Amino acid sequence: MKFMRKVLPFVLACALMLSACSTNASETTAAPTAAETTAETEAGGNTFTGTAAGFHGDITVQITVDGETITDIQVIEQSETENIGAAALPTLVEEALAGQTINVDSVSGATVTSDGFRAALEAAITSAGLDVEKFSQAAGGETTEKEEVTLDTDIVVVGAGGAGLTASLSALQNGASVVLLEKQAIAGGATAMAGGGTVVTGSQILEEDGVEDTPEQLKEDMLANGHNYNDEGTLDIYVNSIGAAIDWLVDPEGGNVEYSRPATSRTISAVGRGAAVVETLMDGVESAGGQVYLATPATELIVEDGTVVGVKAENDDTVYTINAKAVILASGGFGANDELVPEEYQQYVYAGAAGATGDALAMVESLDADLINMEFVNVQPNSIVLPSGLGQYCNPGVSGAYSTSGAFLVNENGERFANEQGNAYDLVQAMKPNTANYLIMDQASFDAFNAGMENSNIYTAEDVETWLANNGSSNPATVQGETLDDLAATLNLPEGSLTAAAEAYNAAVDEGTDEFGRTLTLKLSDDGPYYAVQMWLRYYATLGGLHINDQMQVLNTSQEPIEGLYAAGEVVGGLEGDIYMGGTLFGWAVTSGYNAGTSASEAIK
Repeated sequence: MKFMRKVLPFVLACALMLSACSTNASETTAAPTAAETTAETEAGGNTFTGTAAGFHGDITVQITVDGETITDIQVIEQSETENIGAAALPTLVEEALAGQTINVDSVSGATVTSDGFRAALEAAITSAGLDVEKFSQAAGGETTEKEEVTLDTDIVVVGAGGAGLTASLSALQNGASVVLLEKQAIAGGATAMAGGGTVVTGSQILEEDGVEDTPEQLKEDMLANGHNYNDEGTLDIYVNSIGAAIDWLVDPEGGNVEYSRPATSRTISAVGRGAAVVETLMDGVESAGGQVYLATPATELIVEDGTVVGVKAENDDTVYTINAKAVILASGGFGANDELVPEEYQQYVYAGAAGATGDALAMVESLDADLINMEFVNVQPNSIVLPSGLGQYCNPGVSGAYSTSGAFLVNENGERFANEQGNAYDLVQAMKPNTANYLIMDQASFDAFNAGMENSNIYTAEDVETWLANNGSSNPATVQGETLDDLAATLNLPEGSLTAAAEAYNAAVDEGTDEFGRTLTLKLSDDGPYYAVQMWLRYYATLGGLHINDQMQVLNTSQEPIEGLYAAGEVVGGLEGDIYMGGTLFGWAVTSGYNAGTSASEAIK
């Protein structure tokens, strides 16, 4: 049994406006099917519910009906991603209620959630016995000419992910006025999806804890990890300034981000993950006087005599001309754009941000901007495919499974093929030739796998029950067997292959290491039940982009700075080499944003 991911289309142009469809980054899939409808009458009127699949789980919508009118809509159950799908639901409710329609626009960046909401609402309307066709009409309204508005500010920041929010707040705190543009209806970008862990080399945190680490050591580690494809100038910016940036991030007078601290480690983790960081930084930007325009994509740079002097932007109602003394591009990578992602990567499942369509690269084309490492896209192992068809990292799950009992990976032949706990690059290379990869677990490791995922708010225990009931018939492929032979039969693996793999694995535990160099201390249980979860390769962050100097200015192909233009975050290329090192992407968003905001605001003083 081979479980294939759904191939999702990439459409760059339609991701630019709220009323358009999204790229496969978030989510373009067939509309979810209503799973359940119920109805009941209460004292306050007739209430009816409908349920449909969202991004992470079911969305249940309750409507209150008075005659032929819906008087109230409530989302009474959902497990969508905080600050992405969950943040989109209030907007969808408001528009559906005001327009008395199912046919509300998808919230850009949360298309799967939007589809699920509409399907659940349709199910509730059907349950109420109302005319679904009537409520399927788009809300009425006359088309009006867009207003033209001119704004003047010190700095325009394009993109409200972690880098853009950090750049905005650091510039504001340095005395500059800031206009922050975000093409999605929701701020956060890739940061909202991130775990929020980062190395903090050079920070006061490590100094106070007595942890020995140096910029030189971090640089050496990142060069080795990236196979020396890193741009050393960009890497030097990172390793030499991440400490100061993190100190600012966690300072109540700076970013005011709460963090937790693992002992004797060079890392910290943001409390509440990336979603909480986005919320905290957005509060800081707004409190400091930043002007934030969501659902307002930048369309072009304003250039005079080779100097960038502003940005044009447009939303549903308004065309903006924003005059500025500096522009910071922080619009993310290009993983959601098939036209830019090398074809070799598109065989894997995409797990990145919806807005990562490479808009900034088109905006700088006329400026002869230098692009570096465009051939590299970050591919990682340890991934499942969600019911939506999108990839989801499973690092919290696999780490729990491998540390609890003897869990291991097998290929389509039921054979082990790699050190499951080795570095990500080697595991990716080992997985690539396989047509299928399965994580084999006993009860203890399966429980630990799910605990890690549930504690990271990736899915719920109820989701696991549903997936087990499907027994591999849908994503994520999750299969149970009372014996290893039962499990192999369900997966269509060769007879006896899993039993042989487990026996060899447990024998290697007695030796302490296996043929792949993995240190083994824990055996797979001799007693069932056993479980298999299909593992995939996923891609998300792109590793190429704009070339910058040590002041975060964008360089042209002659290696000269383009006056007035700065960049931060994933839109910058060269930091990681050919694969990212754990705990550095989130740190780069913060470090590059902090540096860009500081450099730009200092330059215009």
